[in-house]
Amino acid sequence: MGFTGRPRVAVFTLGGTIAMQAAPGGEVTPALSASDLLTAVPGLDEAGVELTIHDVANKPGASLSFCDLFGLADAISSALGDGSAGAVVIQGTDTIEETAYLLDLLIASDGPVVVTGAMRNPSLAGPESLRQ
Repeated sequence: MGFTGRPRVAVFTLGGTIAMQAAPGGEVTPALSASDLLTAVPGLDEAGVELTIHDVANKPGASLSFCDLFGLADAISSALGDGSAGAVVIQGTDTIEETAYLLDLLIASDGPVVVTGAMRNPSLAGPESLRQ
């Protein structure tokens, strides 16, 4: 990857409510990728950052394992070590605080790591993640 002159931000997705789509039978399941979520952010193309996208998992927040989170911490550490200015983790809110705390313990870099999610899935009126 060549230098573009823009800061690089690594985006990691784990699933959760923010990535849910309606399934047959009226249930919702994690189905949206990082690309799907980022495409819905107005003005992101003009934000002046280079995004690297990493779909790590697509699970409900309560279904994340320690293995998932240790792998995520390693991937974030690698991205920050390879020149990313920071990292964003998109995941379910059921375990968002636990993920943020564990990442704080496991990642030695001083680079910023933001963990975010949504309480309303995109199939509901007024979702926090996708434009309607």
